[in-house]
Amino acid sequence: MLSIRLNESEQQELTERLKQAKSQSALRYMDLKIIEFSDQGKSVSEIGQLLGLHDNTVRSILKKFKAAGFAGLPRKRRGQPQEKLKAYGQAYWEDILAQPPSSFEKLNTPDQNWTYELVQQYIEQYLQIKVAMSTIWNHLRKVGFTSGRAKLSITSPDPEDQVKRNRLEALKKKVPRGA
Repeated sequence: MLSIRLNESEQQELTERLKQAKSQSALRYMDLKIIEFSDQGKSVSEIGQLLGLHDNTVRSILKKFKAAGFAGLPRKRRGQPQEKLKAYGQAYWEDILAQPPSSFEKLNTPDQNWTYELVQQYIEQYLQIKVAMSTIWNHLRKVGFTSGRAKLSITSPDPEDQVKRNRLEALKKKVPRGA
């Protein structure tokens, strides 16, 4: 069983850190609550249920605390890819998306139309930003791009096609349905 037992000074430090974390970061507060509950004798699964976390997350936090104390708790800040993408506005994306994906050598694709997967590969290969497709979707929406289903349009090679269609429509209007 993985558990933590705090001494008097660690308990005081935990209390102070909990007070500060309440107004700073929900993640930091949650990590400190894991330590507090473990010190109170609660099991990993009990802590997970109380905080709505997976048992592996609880174990990971407890192991970090055992290894390095309070110094081991701060989580690494992620790269904030949406902030990095802000530098690339509508004009940039108009230029890129106007070209077929096959024109970008690093993408190594014969595709002529963009997909979110290809945009994601482009961003990773050319901009060196690792980003989720939902972030790409949100960013492109913010800069004025929307996506929709491609519409298939079939046209006849017959030059008289439109004339014939119009004649058929006129006949349909003249003839009653039940006749």
